[in-house]
Amino acid sequence: MTNAEEEKQRSYDDFTYIPNLILKSLGIDFLQSPKPLWKDILMRVYSCVCFLSHCYIAYYLILRTIQWEENLAGNPVIIMRFGIVYFFVANSDVKFIIFLYYRRRLKNLNDKLKALYPNGDKQCREYRVNKFFWPRIARYGFYYYYFVVLFVVLGPITQAILEYLYQRHTMGSEAKFIFLSTFPMERIKNMSFGTYAFSLLVDTTFSHFIMNINLGTDIWMMCHSAQLCMHFSYLGRQLAEYKPSREKEQEDLEFLVNLVRRHEQLFILHKELNDIFGIMLAYNLFSTATTLCCVVFYTILQGLNREGIGFLLFFLSTSAQFYMVSYYGQLLIDLSEHIALAAYTQNWYNASINYRKHLLLIMQRAQRPVELSAKGVIIISRETFKRMMNITYYYFTVIRRVMGK
Repeated sequence: MTNAEEEKQRSYDDFTYIPNLILKSLGIDFLQSPKPLWKDILMRVYSCVCFLSHCYIAYYLILRTIQWEENLAGNPVIIMRFGIVYFFVANSDVKFIIFLYYRRRLKNLNDKLKALYPNGDKQCREYRVNKFFWPRIARYGFYYYYFVVLFVVLGPITQAILEYLYQRHTMGSEAKFIFLSTFPMERIKNMSFGTYAFSLLVDTTFSHFIMNINLGTDIWMMCHSAQLCMHFSYLGRQLAEYKPSREKEQEDLEFLVNLVRRHEQLFILHKELNDIFGIMLAYNLFSTATTLCCVVFYTILQGLNREGIGFLLFFLSTSAQFYMVSYYGQLLIDLSEHIALAAYTQNWYNASINYRKHLLLIMQRAQRPVELSAKGVIIISRETFKRMMNITYYYFTVIRRVMGK
């Protein structure tokens, strides 16, 4: 038995484990898995804590913006920090609202894809399910994303402790602890160690909430896109490997009818996927491009200190996240188009006239690929990612010239 045959085949639950875990860590049990009462209560309590932390931070973000003259006027560094927080919070909030609005439809789509998933090891190998499991680059991307989250959240307290220890070493009893925060807006005027601990707790739960919502919704879209890619790939191989002949015309036509039914079913599921995530993709594209430009501007202004390095890492993680979305968009286009190529490369010349006519219809339909579309405005693909990065780089060069850096 070969290594490929011995390899354990992934189940559908393996595919949904990561996206479900990301949301469950916020107390949102999207798949409504069975659990003890105490765990359910704990998840609901933590979900409320995250929501209250979000409201608390959003309140002070808006309040300090209203108090423009006191907090932001004439300080481009602070303005950029506020802008980055605004766009990232708005991106997460839009995704969360859309997720809640389409929650039942998304659950229904998930159930349909689970019902289509191959049964048993033999069928899983035929579908090559492991090939479409989360690729290594995606898994490393998840790890890097949360490394950046920890760096941004824990960076201020780490810097504060190190600076205090350095002052104790150089200044002795005159050393003062500097209460550094993750976010730019002032919330507590007279900070003590107790209020600082409270502030750090709020920062941590708020960051956990917006970062997991921002990533978790994209991961669900990627998960369902991967399932559609797997089925398109299987249909393409089936069509390419089929050997029609004039002697078995009826059997050949039945094969085509069955394939067309499954093909149309995938188109219906893809339309549902696009309907659910279309608005999210459109806003995600806008907010990602805007956030990247703000981060570039802030990094140029601030230089490579702790905050500058943190935002540079954040820039890379945001870029990587959108690249993964673009990757699955491109994969959907390629594999849905491949069905037309598969129809052309099979031995159609040995088939009956009726078979060839029906095959031609399949080729015509497959030449209109399925696409992840931002509400029909922009097609999400590697080309989209390339254009966005080119815009960001152009913005970077212009800002450098204007500022003379």
